[in-house]
Formats: sequence, C-alpha cells, structure tokens
Amino acid sequence: MIRFEQVTKKYGRSVILDNLSFEIKEGEFAVLIGPSGCGKTTTLKSINRLIEPDAGHIYVNGKDISQTDPVQLRRQTGYVIQQIGLFPNMTVAQNIGVVPKRLKYPKEKILHITRSLMDMVGMSYEEYGHKYPSELSGGQQQRIGVLRALAASPPLVLMDEPFGALDPMTRNSLQDEISRLHKKLNKTFVFVTHDMDEALKLADKIIFMENGRIVQMATPEEMLENPANDLIRTFMGKRVEGSPASVLTAADFMRPDPVSVYKRRGIHECTEIMARRQIDSLLIKNDDDTYAGVVTVGSIKKADKSVGTIGEVPVSESAVSYVSESAMESFDKLLNTDSSYVVVLYEDDTIAGIVTKTSMAKAMADALWGDGQ
Repeated sequence: MIRFEQVTKKYGRSVILDNLSFEIKEGEFAVLIGPSGCGKTTTLKSINRLIEPDAGHIYVNGKDISQTDPVQLRRQTGYVIQQIGLFPNMTVAQNIGVVPKRLKYPKEKILHITRSLMDMVGMSYEEYGHKYPSELSGGQQQRIGVLRALAASPPLVLMDEPFGALDPMTRNSLQDEISRLHKKLNKTFVFVTHDMDEALKLADKIIFMENGRIVQMATPEEMLENPANDLIRTFMGKRVEGSPASVLTAADFMRPDPVSVYKRRGIHECTEIMARRQIDSLLIKNDDDTYAGVVTVGSIKKADKSVGTIGEVPVSESAVSYVSESAMESFDKLLNTDSSYVVVLYEDDTIAGIVTKTSMAKAMADALWGDGQ
C-alpha cells in the first residue's frame, strides 16, 4: 500500500528524514511515534505531498506519488489533524460532504453517505446534520472531522495527532470509535501520536522514530516484549524495572483530570457538561476542593424538581483510593463495586484521578512485561 525508499528531507543543515525506508501493508493501522522533532509528522505529510522529500521515492498502491497530481492525490486520501479545520460557515452535513461534492457525487449519494457515517458514531443526521461546528463540543467536532476524511471512501487515511487537544475521557471514546471504524471499513490508517498508550491501543504496527530514522518497527506485542532501546522503554511507561504491578500505587495507573464540578454549580449546567462529555456521572467537589461524592444521571432524574444545584442531589457511593495506596488494592475495590471506576484522592482529600478497568488491563500488561525482563 505505502512504500518509502531511501527518503530524505532536509531543512538547511538539519536532516529531518534520514534515508527512510519502510512499508505499510494494505488495511494496516500503522502508528508513527517518537519524541518531538523525530520526523513523524514530516513522514505523514510526505505521503500526501504536503511536504516534498529532497531524495528517494514514495509509492502508494505501487505508484510513485511524485508522478501523481497532488490535488488528485489528496482527494483520494483522508486527512485529519488536531485543529480539526471544519468550515465554520457550513453545517455538519455540508462539512462531511465537501469532498464527495467536489468529486461530483449525486446529491442522493452524498446524503446517504452522510447519514450512514453519522450513524456509525452515534450522531444522528436528524439531530446534528443541520448544526454548525460552533454548536458542537470538541469531541463532536473531531468526530465530524474524521467522518469528513472518510466520506469519499478513500483507501488511505492520514491522522496527525487528531485527539491530542481533547480531555482523557473523550479521547478514549474516540480511540474506540476509530478502532471500530478501521475494522469495519478496512482502510489503511497512518496515525501520528506522541502517546504510547494510544499507539498500543490502536496499532497493528508501531513505527518508532528518532532523529529522522526508524529505531524499531513492530507489532505492539513485539515492542512490549523486546523494546529496541531505553528511549522506547521510557515511552512504554514502565515505571519500576523488574517490579510487578502489586508494588505500584494507584497514582501509577489512574487517569488524571476526570470531569468534576463544585457543589454550587447548577443542575442544568451539570447535565449539559455530562451530555457534551458523553459521561453518566460527575465527581463533586466542596468549595475547598475536597471530594464530596459522585452524582449520576439516575440520581439527577430522581431528584426533586425544585433542586437548583448539583450539591442538593444525593451522592452515590463510590469506592475511593488514595494516591499512595497499592494498585492491587485499588483494582480489588474496582472489582467489588458496581461503579465503572474508583476515585483516587490526594492525601488532603482532593481529587487526583480515577482508576478504570482499562487501568487494570495496563497493570497486567506491565506486570507481564516486567516478568519478561
């Protein structure tokens, strides 16, 4: 599908891509990762000729892209960036249909494509199709950016840190959707990130770069078992050399910065936050920032209609851990509660994060990896 042959790119004396050669197969989800300045975004932008290499050749579907009209190439390639770039004067439906319209698809076909794609990400055409980008949350805008890239059914989709500006919960939800869309649509995805957790979750193949070169190219499993150097080990997030997860703490595996609100916030404001973030509960804080409990959608529905603030809604019981508590203790609490997470607190009872079942999976992976060293 994609083949780089001895590709080099320089800016002045700086070598950005250093004789780069690799191949991505059709239908693969390939993730480019590495430290800032390693050349991953330059590599991505070379694929659709947003950046032209100084030497070497890049082939897509067996064709040298230097011999392909760049406009035509880009219309056949989906492209998603962190800044989203939706047209503010166009509705959601119009944004999704931009490329099919330029390719002169019939109106009925564009409408069918738009409806089908929106249904795939749980955003119905009737509810969202006629809204403008400014009326959407950041996560919803990014979903539309992804759908726009898929609308003309391109065989290749390029994504440059598309979820980097989103909060952790929205980011996690979008990662799940991208993974599902990849499997359903069988496209070739090339995805740039600096987050190894994201790479491990999404990739069929991880391409780790440093100083314009490929340090290691492997499946997530292979890279976990045999990281090529200490830099990759650092990106893997292995915290204690050779130590099992049982000696690590809740802080090592929590998801930081969960959505939380003060008791004094209004009910309508809080339900709007939950809707926009696509969550069904909120962590509640006292005025001194200490943890006060969890309020769920169910609790809000049952509350008296005269209730004005979220602090007047009865809180639900939720398991609590402290940052210094062992990870295993936190996981035990999670397994013995009906909640989908355990709230992690600092020693002063302020909110540090939450431990989820995804955290548990990561802990087990780290434990297995540690045993293999």
